[in-house]
Parts: sequence; structure tokens; C-alpha cells
Amino acid sequence: MNLHTVGLNHDSAPVEIREKIAFSASSVPIALSSFTQTFPLSEAVILSTCNRVEIYATSPDNSLNKEALLDFFSAFHGLPKEKFADHMYHHQDMNAVRHLFFVSSSLNSGVLGETQIISQVKEAYTTATAAETTGSMLNQLFQRSLTVAKDVHTKTSIGKGNISVSTVAVDLAIKVFKDFSDKTIFIIGAGEMCELVLKHLVERGANTAIVANRNYDKAKSLAEEYDGKAINYENLDDYLPQADIVISSTASPRPVIHTEHIKSAIKTRRGNPMLLIDIAVPRDIDPKIAKIDNVYLYNIDDLQTVANNNAKDRKKDIGKCVLIIDKEVEKFMAWFEELKIGPAITQLRNHFHEIGEQELERLRPKLGEIAHEEWEHIVYSMQRTLNKILHKPAKVGKEKAKNGGGYQYVETIKHLFGIHHKDETKK
Repeated sequence: MNLHTVGLNHDSAPVEIREKIAFSASSVPIALSSFTQTFPLSEAVILSTCNRVEIYATSPDNSLNKEALLDFFSAFHGLPKEKFADHMYHHQDMNAVRHLFFVSSSLNSGVLGETQIISQVKEAYTTATAAETTGSMLNQLFQRSLTVAKDVHTKTSIGKGNISVSTVAVDLAIKVFKDFSDKTIFIIGAGEMCELVLKHLVERGANTAIVANRNYDKAKSLAEEYDGKAINYENLDDYLPQADIVISSTASPRPVIHTEHIKSAIKTRRGNPMLLIDIAVPRDIDPKIAKIDNVYLYNIDDLQTVANNNAKDRKKDIGKCVLIIDKEVEKFMAWFEELKIGPAITQLRNHFHEIGEQELERLRPKLGEIAHEEWEHIVYSMQRTLNKILHKPAKVGKEKAKNGGGYQYVETIKHLFGIHHKDETKK
């Protein structure tokens, strides 16, 4: 059995690359189904956020490797590998485990210590279990990753403080508009991130909010919670001139706000500034809009850059976090090694017992007429002797597994006694 992680994140790829291979929430189950059809013996979990796109996969055979996983990304998104492969990283076995523990604990996040990634990892795992693409390996891995994340955040101060994409967005708004009491906030999308930003802006004094969403009921629900106004998504352009601050995070595969929209809005506003914050991946707002006078545009990468600059205090506890993670990686790998050597130990036992049975078959005719009970005693004695002989090698193999050497130990034993897999071709 082997474990692979292939993906990219905010450090390895800019947003224009990440958005090309991102999975929408609705496409993840489809992708998982496609993956397990291509690799029937595999387990898989897909984690796709605004910061990263990763697949965690394992298979008992050798069908999985980096190139196979890159081919999957390419085929599913209809994108040549050369367009994204250079930005992709690959981790295997212990390194893959350590990577996931770092990710779930938010040590690999755009904003160090943010807690949203924990719910995102949990959601990715829940989606995979619902799609029935996880088994003993990935179930154990993801359950442990969530436990590790909880330990890291409760035993260190890595998550302390109000540093997140949503709070940074409000900080940027404060730099442009000192007072929110007379400003209109326009929210496009009604997801968790949009709601968080709106919540923080209202806490800072914002009184007027407009919410647009393709699902009008969701827009209405969010607007009512903050005494705002819900509008039909089709009327989005009509309300842009009223907006001082635009927060957009939809699941649209292409921009929903274009240059002509904002040029028209600024003209109607007679040059009064607009702040646009695009926290969607793929991006909702055409980046060319940043060139328009009196318009301030920030995307998800901009927000994370600011957040990282504000996270210096959190970095003091990174060492403590790493110690916790490394200890848990060792525990998981001990379980992983035992999982790998289990079939090998069974094969070892079967091999010796087959030899015992062959010897009993050879011996039986030579004993002549003996009572059935006497023969049963001979068979029992042979099996008991073999079990005693095999007990110590099996016990040592499990002990070796705790230090990561169990599999190699059993392979050595198999080599010494000439044990081969049944499907190996005899020379």
C-alpha cells in the first residue's frame, strides 16, 4: 500500500493557476467517482479551497504515482499538464502524512493559524466518505489529522488573535474609509466568507447592506440578518453605483464584474472611491478594474499577504506545533507500518503451515494403521510447533513497525526463506 499527495497551494502557484484546476463543491463527488473508476482499488480525498487544490490517494498496487495523478487533473479539467505541472508538489507516505497534518493544523495556510482550514479538511473528508471513496487508510489518516489540528490549536497560541481573510478585508476597508456609518456594503454571494466580512463591517459601524445571490432566498436570509436589502442577481449592475464597498465570493467559473460595469458605476458616483474585495477562486472581478481611477481592488492573494505580515506573533509557537505534529506523524506511521506488514506476516504464516501440511501428507502413509486421535495429536503438535516458531518473528516485526522498519524486516525474512507472492512469475 502507498500514499500520495499531489497538489498546489498559494505558495507554489498564483491564483490564475489555482483557479484553472480548482474543484467546485458540486464537482468534487464527480471527480472522486471518476478517479476511483480509473483506479478501482484506490481511496481518494480531494481538498479544494481558495488557497489549495490537493488530492490524497492510496492504492494497494503500484498504479498510483505523481504522473498518474497529474494525468487525472489534466483529464478532468481538460487542461494540458504543461499548464500547471511545474506548480504541483508531490509527497509520498510519511511526507504525505506530515503534509496533511501541517495543512489541517493551519501551519501551511495562507494565514498562519487560521481555523477555517479545519472545517475545510473535515468537509473534504465527509464528501469523500459520502462518495464511498475512503477506506481504512484514508479514514484513519483524516480522522487523525483533525485530532492533530485540535491539539495544535488548544496546546499552543498559533490560532490566537483576529487574523483571517475576513478581518484583513475589514482592515483594508478602514484604510480607504475611516467611517462606515454612511457607506453602502454590497455583498455578492451568500457564503460563509461573505457573511464573515459583512459581520465584521457591521460590528465596525456599517448600517447599509445590499446582498445579491443566484439563490434569492439565501440572499434574503443573509440580508435580513443584518437589516439589509436582498436583490435579484440579474439586477447586480443596477446597484453597483450605490456601493462603496463590494465584497464578492461566488462559485462562478468566470468574472461576474467587468471593467465596463465599474467604469459606469464610477461615472455615476462622480468619482467617489470604490473598494472591491474579491475573495473568490476563480476570481469574480476582472483584475483590469484595478487600473480605473478611484477604484481599489484586492484579491485573495493580496489579503493573505497582508494577513501574513500581521501574523508575526503567531510564528513564535511554530516550534511547539511542529513537535506535536512530528510526534503524531510517528504514531501514524507506526500504525501504517503495522498495516503494511499485516499481509506479509500472514503470508509468512501460510508459507510455513503449507510446508507443515506437506510434511504431514508425506508422513501419514509411513505411519501405517494408527488411531484417529493419535493422528490428531501429531497434527496439533506440528501446528503448535510452527506457531511457536513464528511467534517471535511476528512479534519482532510488529515492534519494528513502531519504528518504521517492520515492512523491511518481514521482507528480509521472506527473502531468507524464499517466500514469493503467488502472482510472481517463476523464473
